[in-house]
This record gives sequence, structure tokens and C-alpha cells, in this order.
Amino acid sequence: MNPNLSRSACAVAGLLVGVPLALTGCTSKPGSAAGTIAVTSTESACDVGAAGASTGPVTFAVANNGSKITEFYVYGAGNRVLGEVENIAPGVTGKLIVEITDPGTYETACKPGMVGNGIRHTFEVTGEKKARSDTPADVEQAKVHYLDYVRGQLDGLVDRTTSFTAAVKAGNLDAARAQFGLARTFYERVEPVASSFAELDPALDMRWDDTEDGKQPFVGFHRIERFLWPPQPSQVGGKGDDITRSDVDNAKATDTKEAIAKEADALLASATALRDEVAKPSFTFETQLFVKGPQALVDEIAKTKVGGEEDRYSRTDLWDFAANIDGSETLIADLQPMIAAKDPKLMDKITTQFQGVRDAIDKYRRGDGYVAYDTVGAAQRKELSDRIDSLSATLSQVPALVLGQ
Repeated sequence: MNPNLSRSACAVAGLLVGVPLALTGCTSKPGSAAGTIAVTSTESACDVGAAGASTGPVTFAVANNGSKITEFYVYGAGNRVLGEVENIAPGVTGKLIVEITDPGTYETACKPGMVGNGIRHTFEVTGEKKARSDTPADVEQAKVHYLDYVRGQLDGLVDRTTSFTAAVKAGNLDAARAQFGLARTFYERVEPVASSFAELDPALDMRWDDTEDGKQPFVGFHRIERFLWPPQPSQVGGKGDDITRSDVDNAKATDTKEAIAKEADALLASATALRDEVAKPSFTFETQLFVKGPQALVDEIAKTKVGGEEDRYSRTDLWDFAANIDGSETLIADLQPMIAAKDPKLMDKITTQFQGVRDAIDKYRRGDGYVAYDTVGAAQRKELSDRIDSLSATLSQVPALVLGQ
């Protein structure tokens, strides 16, 4: 885990959904503002101070009274993520504002340790259906352009995953290993959209940690990655990874050719389903998730990648770093006219910091790919972490600026 996580977590603690209402943030004590629903998260409980609310903006103050970093989610129809506040460190409170326009049954969830399906509760929203707040025309136009990019990336994801899984099933494991990082690139570029699908996202990208030591099925890219690069007992507790004894034992017991062939089919089906869902004319991407997307992608690196936890078997982490930066820069390119018009110095700073992060990653390019991440030393990882944290802090200013908060 990134040693600077608690610091970057408090730079921006969550994602807002709907209209620009207030900034998320961290405090040292739980919020108690009038109308705010207090949530207390521990390792074994998620106490939500109200069982429901009226349509309109709903504010949650999520206090982490446990010993693990936690997250809080609000889910709508089809298990779609309507809002989330991530990386709430122990002793910290994160704030989330969600605009809920339709009465009905929703769900809330705390995820202590940021794993599993979370501790869920039903949340009833009553009142009349309300119109969604207007999005500024330039922001709406930028979002439409961005979704065209996302759909193109998801076409690429399906194409590359088709080739990757065919190699896995045919037993061409060297070819599959060579394609792993590239196939994941298309997914990593568009994670803000993918993560709004609470079932498809883990079906594609769950890690062993998310299984709670095997209590949940291990599926997706990383399950196949483990088959291609089997973890060894000598790696347990080793430098720069989170390989556990249960991980090694589970791999030996379950990662057969037959089982992995089924996982390959399931992975391709999930990638195809994600593409098809986003391709629907009815698909909507919440404005606040859009404007917070640049920072969310950078924080993906800070949260689970700088420490080497993401691609712990293959050491292809740097592919993911580069893809997250690709996606973040694409979002900023769509938002650039608005940022530059309101604060040209901020835009210049963002451009300079992106180049610094890109240069730091490109040090490790080799041919068409990257060096194995376990060859990157602690000092070099610290340099990457510092640059990424600084970029994240700067990008945290973008949503309020763009939406006039």
C-alpha cells in the first residue's frame, strides 16, 4: 500500500454524483451538520443513521472507527454505483453528496479494507420524482465527446481480450503472457466508467484480496494472471507484493487448465457486456463522476498500484500506470477549454505535472512495454508516488472550477 495513502486520501475523499452541491473532504471527527446522515464504519459494521431520505441531494458523513481503510457506496437500480467515497483512513470522516431524483429502494454499503461486496443496507427514498439539475452546456458537450472515446476503448478491450483469452484456452501461454498488459490497458484507461458497474467491474478486475481469502470466487484478469505466473511459497511476504499463503494454496488447488478456460470465457463475456452496456443510447455517466475522473484515475495508481499490489503475479504494473495516466490526460483534454478559461495557471501546472509523471513512467519503457515492476527500487517507487500525489492534489481543484462550485 502506498505509504502516502492517508495523505492523498484526505486530498479528496470521495466522488460526488449529480449537481454541484459541495466539495467532499476529510475531517478528524464525524460530521454533524443538520440534514447530514451519519455513517459509522468498523471492521464488522456499517451503521447508517437513517434508513432513508427524500428525493433530492442526500448527504452522508462517513466516520471510519475501524482500523482499516474503508469506502462507502450508494447503489441504484441494476447495482449501478451512484456515488462513492473512497480511501477513508481510520479516524477520518469522508463526506458524500448524492443527488437521488427517483423514489425507490436503494442500497448503501461500507467496505472495510476496501474488499468484498461490503456491508449493505437497504435505503428507502420517498417523495416525488425530481428533475435532475442542469449540467453546463460545455461540460455536457465534453462528456459526450469523452464517452465516444470510452466506447472506442471498450471496443479495443473486447478485441484484445478475445485474442488474449484465445491464447489462454489454446495453451499458448507465452503469447498470453505477452498480451496481458496490453489487453488490460484498454480497461485501465476507462476505469471511472467501468467502476460504475458494481458487478462487471469486479468480474473484470478483482484482486485476491477482494475474495477475503477465498470466501468469494476469484475471477477476472487477475485470476488468469495468477495462472500464467503461478505464485510460489518463496514469494509470501516478499518485497513489493501482497502474495499470501492462502493465495498460493488456492492457486495450486484451483488453477487448472479446465478451470482457467472457463474463466477465460467468463472474462470475455464480462468485457463484452461492459462494452454493450456503455454502447446503449440510454447509458448515462454522472457529471460529478466525469469531472472527478482525472483525479480518480491518478488515485487508482496511488491506492493499489504504486505498492505493487495490482499485478502482483506478472509485475506488469507499469502498463496499468501508463494506461491510467492516458485516461486521465484524455479527460483533462476534454475539460481543458473550461479550465484554461477560468484558471490558465492551473491548466499550465496540470500540463507540467502530467509531463513529469509521464517522464517518470517512461524511464521504465523497454521496447513496446515496460520493465517488471519488481525491478523498480524503493527510492524510484517513492519518486513515482510523490509525483502522483502532487498531481492528484492539483487535479482535486478541477471539479469545483469547472462546475463553478
